[in-house]
Amino acid sequence: MKLSKLLFGRHPLRAALAAALMSGLAVAAHAQTAPDQVFQQYLAAVKAHDKAAVEALIADDVERSDFPACRPEMSNKQCLSLYIDATVLSQAGEITVLRTQVQGDTVRATLELRSALTRRAGVERALGTDEVRVRQGRIVAFRFVPDFADEPTRRFFASLGIGPGAH
Repeated sequence: MKLSKLLFGRHPLRAALAAALMSGLAVAAHAQTAPDQVFQQYLAAVKAHDKAAVEALIADDVERSDFPACRPEMSNKQCLSLYIDATVLSQAGEITVLRTQVQGDTVRATLELRSALTRRAGVERALGTDEVRVRQGRIVAFRFVPDFADEPTRRFFASLGIGPGAH
């Protein structure tokens, strides 16, 4: 007897149980997505400039970003999405990962950012670390920590009014 007939045949209860089982397996697979896999999905979405794919990786209960352009009426997810869009996606940003460290549910990726925004500031690139915490296959915290010891990075952020040298 075919599995589909066995599962979805004339027995609605059996069909409901099979659907629940399949749904549960999909949720379990999603929940077991390793933090570094989620980060790789994020990088692929950024490389493709795919805002919808980036947003799909962000949990509804993500921690609030301190991005100054966020308005109080925005959800935390909308705020983080705006931050990523404004600083990377809409700036034709290119991220090169130099080093990745995974500790528990957190990925720390030292990276180089090149974008229209960095070029407007008169530098080729900025260095820093993405710190991304993942739970159940979704980003629940995200922040970029600039490497202010790096002169081009310091100049770039100073042009944005952030960090040492900001006016």
